[in-house]
Amino acid sequence: MTKKELEQYRSVVAEIRETEERIKENTVTDTVSGSDVEFPYTKHSMSVAGLEKNEYNNILLARRNKLQRQRRKVERYVDGIEDSLTRRIFRMRYIEGEVRPSWQWIAFKVGHHDESYPRRIHNKFLIK
Repeated sequence: MTKKELEQYRSVVAEIRETEERIKENTVTDTVSGSDVEFPYTKHSMSVAGLEKNEYNNILLARRNKLQRQRRKVERYVDGIEDSLTRRIFRMRYIEGEVRPSWQWIAFKVGHHDESYPRRIHNKFLIK
């Protein structure tokens, strides 16, 4: 896992949201009549929804799947870190929140006042 892949995590999550919004915009909905499968076979209306089969929708679905794989790859990498402190530092730095926190903020969260402490742990782990 590279530092660049880790740094792109928040952007990938945002792009997934944007792609899902585009997919929702292209969703076609309609209402159909149907009945229960068991007696007394009561008739009622049901809503159905789906995407039209066209190249643009296929591209959107493929992009969303690719982005979700990238997101899961980073999450599995961070979850696979054995050391609890290192895992917490990586989770705070790359996964949690909308914006990347400063090293000083992470240092306070892990119980240290020196911002170089979590940065050293982070860099040492990435070198391995």
